[in-house]
Amino acid sequence: MAQTKQQKELIVLGALVLIAGATWYGYVGRKEKPKSGIAANGQYTEINAQDYGRFIVDLDKTQKTEYKSTGRNIFVIGPMPVEQAQAAPVKPPFVIYNQPQPPAPPPPAQLPMVFFGYGMLPAGGPRQAFLKEENGDEVHIVSEGDLLMNHIRILHIGNERLDFEDINTGQKGSKTLEMPAPQAAS
Repeated sequence: MAQTKQQKELIVLGALVLIAGATWYGYVGRKEKPKSGIAANGQYTEINAQDYGRFIVDLDKTQKTEYKSTGRNIFVIGPMPVEQAQAAPVKPPFVIYNQPQPPAPPPPAQLPMVFFGYGMLPAGGPRQAFLKEENGDEVHIVSEGDLLMNHIRILHIGNERLDFEDINTGQKGSKTLEMPAPQAAS
């Protein structure tokens, strides 16, 4: 006689219940003698146990510590805003007019672009910086060692700073990571 699908499922379920019962009886149903710390010959054998007292003291110290913020919000992307200290009035340097004066130091190198991000190509490619012209909408993607404007070499691309060198004067400078200004909706 042909069995229906439901009858076959009931037979398999019954077999599984029997196997589970036998397994349970094999592990739980047996009565075992309680083991004691005394061996059969009457000698006491010491167990290898760790002293957790030191860990509990360290845990208590850890739980009593207080979080002290450094002022940086870890949920905001970008560098911390730099607070400018108010400068005291600068006194003019003492100048002797009858002698030749040393030349003034050259100004630091300037990069007329905004450093607004960096990224890496997949599979361990070089780090690349995204620079936007201050007076335009053109975006430049540069790597370390690249030349910009035929005289500015990119030295290092960091998480919050871009270091560069003006190869005409040898002056070095840096740009900090800036968030671009939001564009007005039209």
